[in-house]
Amino acid sequence: MKLPSATPFVYYLISGLALLCLHGCDKPNETPPPPQAEPVIIPQADRLKPGSASMDTAIPVTTTTAVETQPSPPATTEPDVMPSTTKWDTLDKPNTLKIPNLTQQSLPGSNLSLRFLATGESFYTEIKLANGIFSYTYFEDTTGRCKQWIKSSPCWEKSDLKTISMALPNADLDNLHAVVKNSGVLALKRETFGGAKTGQRYYTQRLEVSIDGKQKQLVYQSFPGASKKPEAFAILETALLEYARDLPH
Repeated sequence: MKLPSATPFVYYLISGLALLCLHGCDKPNETPPPPQAEPVIIPQADRLKPGSASMDTAIPVTTTTAVETQPSPPATTEPDVMPSTTKWDTLDKPNTLKIPNLTQQSLPGSNLSLRFLATGESFYTEIKLANGIFSYTYFEDTTGRCKQWIKSSPCWEKSDLKTISMALPNADLDNLHAVVKNSGVLALKRETFGGAKTGQRYYTQRLEVSIDGKQKQLVYQSFPGASKKPEAFAILETALLEYARDLPH
């Protein structure tokens, strides 16, 4: 039996429809849904707390594991309290004078003070050492008013005197202490030297010494033809004048 002439065309049409059904006739033409993101678990410590941040503000989420830390206790400032076992009398107190060991060893129990005084119509010289302070008071005729002075009273006034003072180092105090001890001034039997007669005019030089609880007051009368000055007196006078000249003017 022969098929009609239209049969080949129908056959091919049916075959094409069959192929189309194999590739999708049974499935609806729909767009596949997007992949769902896996839920992220936010640690309890990273969640928003009421009052700490706005609930409408997004907070970036990190994948690191949260580490719980114990809150540190609030810092407290405590006053410095002296331990009850500390005694106040063992502490160094402010404004306490500390004597160097050198002075204590070289001058045990001594109180050295010296004074040399020489005055006249046209000059004034006073040198003192007391409590470690060396002072030099003098008159300097800068205007020349004393050159033609003929009065027996001083040409200078108290306001004309100048004074220079400084604290001597321990080495200088030790030196003066040794000079006084070795001079023999404490062994002098008399207190007045020079040999001026009653009513005779002279210039007075005074030397006062206090050392190791012993005192000595000496007077030398200076005039033409006076007896020689005691060596101990001259030694101390020279030492004091040398220290006075070395003071910064």
